[in-house]
Amino acid sequence: MKSGLQDVVLAKDFGAVPNDPADQAEALRKAVAYAAANGKSCVLLEPGNYFLHSFVVDKQAARKEWGQRHLWLQEIHGLTLEGAVDQDGNPASALIGCHKGENEVYLPAILWAERCNSLQLRNLKFSREPAYSSAGVIVDKGENYLVVEVFEGNPCIDGMACYCANRFDLKAGALVGESVTYGQGAGVNWRRVEGGEGRRLRLDSAAAAKQVALGEGLSWHFGANTEFQLQFKECRDLQLDNMHTVSSNGFAMQTECCDGVKASRVRFRPEGKLLFTAPRDAWKIYKCEGDFEIEQMVVEGVRMDGQNMHSTFLLVDEVIDRHRLRLWAKWSYAPLRAETGMTFYSGDERLQGKLRSWSADGQGNGGHYYLVELEEPLDLPQLKEAHAVPSCWELNSYTIRHSEFLNIAGCGHIVKYSQVTIEDVSYRNLMNAGIWIGAEWSEFYEGGHPQGITIRRCSFDNCGYTPRCGVTGGIGIRTEGLKGVYNRDIVIDDCAFQRVPVGVDVHQAEGVRLVHNHFHDNVEQPYRINPDTARRIVIERE
Repeated sequence: MKSGLQDVVLAKDFGAVPNDPADQAEALRKAVAYAAANGKSCVLLEPGNYFLHSFVVDKQAARKEWGQRHLWLQEIHGLTLEGAVDQDGNPASALIGCHKGENEVYLPAILWAERCNSLQLRNLKFSREPAYSSAGVIVDKGENYLVVEVFEGNPCIDGMACYCANRFDLKAGALVGESVTYGQGAGVNWRRVEGGEGRRLRLDSAAAAKQVALGEGLSWHFGANTEFQLQFKECRDLQLDNMHTVSSNGFAMQTECCDGVKASRVRFRPEGKLLFTAPRDAWKIYKCEGDFEIEQMVVEGVRMDGQNMHSTFLLVDEVIDRHRLRLWAKWSYAPLRAETGMTFYSGDERLQGKLRSWSADGQGNGGHYYLVELEEPLDLPQLKEAHAVPSCWELNSYTIRHSEFLNIAGCGHIVKYSQVTIEDVSYRNLMNAGIWIGAEWSEFYEGGHPQGITIRRCSFDNCGYTPRCGVTGGIGIRTEGLKGVYNRDIVIDDCAFQRVPVGVDVHQAEGVRLVHNHFHDNVEQPYRINPDTARRIVIERE
């Protein structure tokens, strides 16, 4: 704790009692409100579990269930929310969002912070009660069914759904193969059966049964909704230190439209006999700017991706004149900013511009429209078919070091930003590529187009046996859904690969240097370089 005692608010003074199963959310909300109103810099929690039942609702949310938050911080600047540590320095203060164990129900965010500058979170653990996933060992199966014996301590609920199920080699502690079920679930629910001291569940699914083997571990979830357990929106200079997410519904964490983040020792990792942490991404970075610096992050047991960083393309809807355009972006609204840079793409052609002014122009087609005026006239061939990336939706830089990604039913990193440095990071037991570099156009319109990527001293073990968007193996470079060369100036240096079908899979890229990389004998193909779409690829061997 760095704040002076006079600046500290003790959560216990507002009635927050750790390890009391009654609701502690109201007391914590009071402590935060007092700190904000009185200029205090820190709210301090004691060791133990803070069970959260009550919530507040953002009445501006499109649907009530999307606006539920146990803790909601709005425009609170310079505040630190800090817990205690145990004898090993791990977080000892846990915020636990409680729920009824219902299938595919939207749950309140544990913490939602928006427009909070210089916010710090330190020494905090996050989980759900009951845990949002379960796991056990497969003890019986037939052509149309399977039976698991649920591990002690995990949810064992008659009627529990089976979303985002995954297989495990229990001896190796390793994720195995492709996911058994995805975001649509199994179509049927688990049913309790006799045996195993009351801890056996049966799933009547031929599709699931044919994918599993006796003795394998199996993990599954209550649901897989797009929701965020921790959400930071439009926050500037956010600092996250010594945080641990054990169990999450939806995405474990998202930073949206944030400007600058420093994160150290942020972990997404199951405990006990849980095998998975979340049915969606661990940490999504969405339409952010500034510099992101990450050290000692661990991501274990998530279905989709460890860290997906992206903005959304602006598509040209109407050319009003050479200065003015109507643009459209899919999904959620995010503000633009006057004088921000705009890069327009049309095939291999690109043109830099700058916004003079902009305004929101309504919703439609699953997204939002923008009217923009540019400083200079736009002279780009086939402008009506062009798409754009605003610099205020893209990071200035991203750096991650000394981190670990394992047992992920997706990719470790998805890189759609530029100026990215990944050093001394390990990727192990990943269903898709350890790192995928490139935009995803079809259906999602997720960008931008990565340039200036450095991957150095990283290791890739048992990654990418299930292809995704045309890439496989340790590192994949490809733009999904667009023709043209969009990924540029990439260095992959001194990396090690084993048990991967392809070391580095290169498509739609220009200016790639592959330097002094190391491949075990079990690597089927060190480099796969598409001769039709890859240009200026340099391989330097020791």
